[in-house]
Amino acid sequence: MLGWRKRNDGFEWRDYVRTTILVRRKQRRDRIGEAGRAAVDNIKDAGQRGVVAGAEGAKAVGRGAVNLGQQGAAIGAAGAKAVGEGVLHYGKEGAKLGAAGAKLGAASAMAGAERLRAAIPVAGSYLQRLGAWLFYAIAYAWAVLRTIAGIISDYIGPPLAPLARKLRQRGVALAVLAAGSVALLGGIIRANANGFERDTWIPLLAGLVLLGALAIAHGVPAWILARLDAPTARLRMFVRDAIGKPPVQTGFAIVLLAGLFAVGVYAWGSSSAPDKSSLARQSRGESRQTSASVDASDIEGRGTAIAGDALRVGATVVRLNGIEAPLANQSCQGADGRSWGCGESARQALSRALRSGRVRCDVSGSSEPKTGNCTIDGRDIAAELVRGGHVFAASGLFAPYGGEQSEARAAKAGIWAGEAARPSEFRDQKWEEAKRAAPDGCPIKGSVRGGRRLYVVPWARGYDQLRVTKSRGERWFCSESEAQEAGFRSAEQS
Repeated sequence: MLGWRKRNDGFEWRDYVRTTILVRRKQRRDRIGEAGRAAVDNIKDAGQRGVVAGAEGAKAVGRGAVNLGQQGAAIGAAGAKAVGEGVLHYGKEGAKLGAAGAKLGAASAMAGAERLRAAIPVAGSYLQRLGAWLFYAIAYAWAVLRTIAGIISDYIGPPLAPLARKLRQRGVALAVLAAGSVALLGGIIRANANGFERDTWIPLLAGLVLLGALAIAHGVPAWILARLDAPTARLRMFVRDAIGKPPVQTGFAIVLLAGLFAVGVYAWGSSSAPDKSSLARQSRGESRQTSASVDASDIEGRGTAIAGDALRVGATVVRLNGIEAPLANQSCQGADGRSWGCGESARQALSRALRSGRVRCDVSGSSEPKTGNCTIDGRDIAAELVRGGHVFAASGLFAPYGGEQSEARAAKAGIWAGEAARPSEFRDQKWEEAKRAAPDGCPIKGSVRGGRRLYVVPWARGYDQLRVTKSRGERWFCSESEAQEAGFRSAEQS
């Protein structure tokens, strides 16, 4: 077999095989080429058919759009026409209804006017009757008051005759006139500053009572009564004739009702308005702040509390006007009976107030310490201390913080929760106690320390611990003026 394969016998197998493969390959290529050409021909044919179909579809769509547009335009025109006809119809109907309403309103207005014209005489009649009744009531009340005054005069006239004779004396009359005028003027000033508070009514009423008693005691001179007799008679006759006329009675009733309405409106508005006294205090603080900006003598800066009613701003010591603080070593009694340091508490309250901002003081006087009114952001420091019950309001007719003290006392705040003595009472108490224990009844101690000659009063801090040694030049004094004449200076101001 192997030998057979190697023989050619005149036939080339390799040439034959190669020729057959090539022929088959060529046939395959020819078939593939024919298939490609057929596919291309099919694609071209399909494209031509698609172009024809697209053109036909576009024509159909165009024809449909034109048809729909024509139908829509027709429908729109019909709708617009229907809307226009509806608007016109209902517009005419609305105009008719409006005209009918206007006629009805005019008729109602005319009817109301007729009723008003008919009611005016009735209202005028009622007002005239009310005015006549009011005049009658006033005349009756005046007659009753005159009768009562006559009875009172008959009963109390004889017992008060000696007092009247006393008031008619020149010296007594001048004294009562001066006292009544001062009291009345002080009440007016306090009312203008603080409003009509309880402490304001006291001087007002006192002044009116004193001046009224003086006027009653002196009476009206006879020559004045003689000159006024004829005019008074004519005036009474004129008034008697006037109050009997219906127009006057009606006008009086209208004025009275208008006045009552105005009072009601004022009372309603004032119920939500701020208190007049608080507005007055605010205005005082604002006026002090305004004056501080223009007065070159005013001072401003950070303040330091020295006592409950005194502070230092820079190098200047200012004592607050209108208040009295418990002394530094003064104790007060609380509601439970225990003692507490109200003097130190007042100083701490002032210190807390000063920490809230820069203080501005309207100072006066050239001596030290200066006195003045101090504010922080427009708030009156002294008023806040009095309102909190830390200090007393200064007593007197023109004291500015009586209202704040009344508030603190009613609220039992601070010193008003128990018993507290005013600084003057505390000083008097300490003075009497030290006077009984001091040599010759002279309670002021003169101390000499390091070349400094100071005197210490009985209510000062450290008084009980201080010992007087005569070998050092120390001594006792009976008054502060005596100590000052001897060259000693107050320890409280050092």
